[in-house]
Amino acid sequence: MRALRCEGPGGLADLAVRDVPDPEPGPGQVLLDVRAASVDFVDTLIADGRYQLRVPVPFTPGNNVAGVVTAVGPDCTRFAVGDRVHGMAFVGAFAERVRVPEAQLRATPDGLGHDLACLAGSNYRTAYDTLVSTARVRPGENVVILGASGAVGSSAIALGKAFGARVIACASSPEKLEFCRTAGADEVVPYTEPDFKDRLKAACGERGADVVLDTVGGDYAEPALRATGYGGRYVVIGFAAGEVPRVPLNLVLLKGSTILGYEIGAFQRHHPAEAETNREALEAMLTDGRLKPPITGRYTLESAAEAMRTVSGREKYGVTIIEVR
Repeated sequence: MRALRCEGPGGLADLAVRDVPDPEPGPGQVLLDVRAASVDFVDTLIADGRYQLRVPVPFTPGNNVAGVVTAVGPDCTRFAVGDRVHGMAFVGAFAERVRVPEAQLRATPDGLGHDLACLAGSNYRTAYDTLVSTARVRPGENVVILGASGAVGSSAIALGKAFGARVIACASSPEKLEFCRTAGADEVVPYTEPDFKDRLKAACGERGADVVLDTVGGDYAEPALRATGYGGRYVVIGFAAGEVPRVPLNLVLLKGSTILGYEIGAFQRHHPAEAETNREALEAMLTDGRLKPPITGRYTLESAAEAMRTVSGREKYGVTIIEVR
C-alpha cells in the first residue's frame, strides 16, 4: 500500500510517500480502507518531534480518519467488514490503510460523508467540548477566540454562532481576519497589533468577554484575560505560539475569573458519558447541515507532504483534508 512516511530526524523535511506492507489488525484492532483524513497542527508537531509524545521514525503520521472496515482482529465485537467508521488513530492515517483500536472508532451515521466524518475528531470535538462542557457558553455571551482562523478556531466560530453566542475572532493578519468574517465571526481583532488589548475590550463592549478560548498562548494570553468581564471563563486549549504564558493571578482575583483547561484525552477519560453525548450531538450537526466546515484544502495522498508543510506553516485557513479514494 501507499503511505506518507516520516523517515528521519528532519521531520517535515523527511516526508515522502512510499510503498509499505499492509498492516494486519491485532487483538482489539480493526483495519480500515482510508477514505479521508484531516491534517491538523498536532500532526505536524508529531512529525517534527515537537509533540509531548515522541514516535520513533520511520512512521506514518495522521490521526483523524474515516473509512471502511476491511478486516477485524480477535476480540472485536462492535464492527464488521463493510462498516463505515471514523475516529482517531494517533498516527498511521495518511495511508491507504490503517489499523485502529476498535475502542477509538465510531460508526459513521448515514448521510455523513467521509470528508466530514474525519473532521468529527480532534478539532470539532475540541471546539464542541470546550464551548459546551468546559466554558458552558450561553446564548448572547461574548466568546473570544484566539487563533480563530485555524482548524480548532474556525470550528469554534461555527459552533459558537450555532449556540447563539456573539463571536469575536482574533488572528494575525488581514487575510486571516477576513476569513474569520466569512466564517461567521461578529467582530475581528488583530492580536499582533500593539493596541490588541484596547481593541479587544472595545469589541467586547462594556460587559467584556464572557468566554475566551485560547489555542495560541504566548504574549496574547494576558491581554485577552484582561478583556474578560467579571466572572469570565478563560479556557486554555493549546500553545500554537510556542510559549506557555505566565499571567498575573491578581487579575483572576479582581475579575472573579475562572481559568479552565481542556485536553481531549483527559476529558474523554474523566467524563466519558458527557463526551459521548457531545459526540453524538456534533455528528448530528454535521450530518444535517447545521455545521458546514470550511474545508479550504483538499489533497491527495501523493500530495500529503505538501498538506503537512502548509498546515505547519499556518498558511492554511480553516480545515485541511487528505482524500485517499
